[in-house]
Amino acid sequence: MVKLSREDWIEIYYALESKSEAIERGEYGVEFERGEEARWLAHLSAIKGKIGDDGLAAAKGGVRRSAG
Repeated sequence: MVKLSREDWIEIYYALESKSEAIERGEYGVEFERGEEARWLAHLSAIKGKIGDDGLAAAKGGVRRSAG
């Protein structure tokens, strides 16, 4: 289990949100291959969903490490 403070999870959540918004605006700073932006956005969304809004779910129960 990964154990971080509520504040840590909030910071992680908003970092993911900020990165998602930058990708959507085309301001992330890397060139993506066709369709890669959608995959990144889906991946970031899945992570945000796992930790919950503002990191609340993760702060309450932690998050298990993914294999790989």
